[in-house]
Amino acid sequence: MKKFSEFSLYRKMFSMFLLIFSYTVLIAIFFILPISVDRGATLASCLSFGATLYAAVVAYLLLDNWKIQHRENLKSAYFQKTFNKYIELKDAIYVLQNIHNSWIQDMDRYRCHIDDCEDGGLIKGVYKVKIHLKEITNTFDYYAIIFKDKTYGQTIKEFKAELDKVLDPILEQYNERQGNVHHSEHFYDAKNLKEQLPIIVNQYDESISDLMSQQIVLN
Repeated sequence: MKKFSEFSLYRKMFSMFLLIFSYTVLIAIFFILPISVDRGATLASCLSFGATLYAAVVAYLLLDNWKIQHRENLKSAYFQKTFNKYIELKDAIYVLQNIHNSWIQDMDRYRCHIDDCEDGGLIKGVYKVKIHLKEITNTFDYYAIIFKDKTYGQTIKEFKAELDKVLDPILEQYNERQGNVHHSEHFYDAKNLKEQLPIIVNQYDESISDLMSQQIVLN
């Protein structure tokens, strides 16, 4: 995102000064001075009127600029917080994709079979990713409403849909078995996560990061 340029404001103010001053002088010369008695006083009055009009225009430009800058700063603060949430989501995904490795390490360490090992935090990790994902998706839906731009939520919804494809089957099995982890099946689900999560993240990470970074104003 381009940071607000003071040069643009100064250019507008200078342009308005030239416009108002020029029109004031031209009107005074061609319409008012020819019929006036005291030309000096009349010219001074015309210039005073022009100055008053210019002051009002400058006040409007400053107010309009403040509103624009305030809106951009507010949007920047929102997206900075959202970017931090996205980092938390990626951290949770990173932990989840390494569950399979920790499972392998447990089996090697305790010389156990798959059915004898704990779930390694698989279900907890899936729920944690789902919570972060839902939170950031809802946030982008909120931005789409307040900033009147539906494009904010489209990319993140596609990202969520791809993640759900690999996360939901694990929870469905877990719920079907009434809260029990069936190790042989969930072990291979964890392996699938390890393979699929980096692919999904790499596919959407740049576009999601760009979407937020473009809205952040660096002071």
